[in-house]
Amino acid sequence: MRGILILATALLTLAPAARAATAIVNVGGAFNAFSPQTVTIDPGDRITFVNKGGYHNAVADDGSFRCAQGCDGDGMGGSGNASNKNWTASVTFATPGTFGYFCEIHGAPGAGMYGTIVVRAPQQQPAPTPGLGAGLALLLAGALALVGMLQFRRSRDTSC
Repeated sequence: MRGILILATALLTLAPAARAATAIVNVGGAFNAFSPQTVTIDPGDRITFVNKGGYHNAVADDGSFRCAQGCDGDGMGGSGNASNKNWTASVTFATPGTFGYFCEIHGAPGAGMYGTIVVRAPQQQPAPTPGLGAGLALLLAGALALVGMLQFRRSRDTSC
């Protein structure tokens, strides 16, 4: 009976959790390049730039971010000035669109050391089928509870 109750509770409370992902973009290293050069993510995901060697930064074509040892204006004292230190900097993208970026020392928008971030539009979820979902979970929980009661009753009748 306890196992059935636990199973019923689990059925009622399980729901898929949405999670933001982090994509890594390597900066510099053996070549003056961002790798991968183009990254496709979903809204709410984060890009983390990791300097692999050389004097670099990552600057949005539209000026929305400028990062190296942190990002300008991040509220934590970060600096987007190019640096040859081992640095990481992260930027979260909330809205769909295509965002270009470049290294101020080795590139320009769309030229030299540059990259592109594509934020996909959210996928439209299919409309829920009427009568399923929470109703189905309640129906399953009720059926499991009924089976549990019948088993309990049967075990009580045979023990007398």
